[in-house]
Amino acid sequence: MELKPVAMYREMYERGHDELPSVFDAPTGPVEGDRDRILNYMRKVRAIFDVMGESPDLFIRDADIEGGPSLYSDGVWIWREDSLKYLAEQALVLPTEFVEHVRALDYVPQNFDTRDPDFDAAFLSYF
Repeated sequence: MELKPVAMYREMYERGHDELPSVFDAPTGPVEGDRDRILNYMRKVRAIFDVMGESPDLFIRDADIEGGPSLYSDGVWIWREDSLKYLAEQALVLPTEFVEHVRALDYVPQNFDTRDPDFDAAFLSYF
């Protein structure tokens, strides 16, 4: 199983994850008219790995995001707490496939089995 990352960048990690794009190369552009509904969908899924620590804000110097490394997933896609902040505050382009996925579900996350060993391995690769 492979989870697809949303608004996750290599600078979010101290090392590894070279497969992720750089936030400095992240495309920006017009924000979807339903961006608030998409973000609400992303906030409605349960945290699959809750982290009490902070992560540095990639856009604001000397600022941190509480719980930034916490991971969320809908069973197909994966994102972090700091991803939500960036998507709410920046004109970052969301993957078309993700937007279509969320709209097809009418902005309502589906239940999935978080106890699946394949899912565990997939999400832990992003921690």
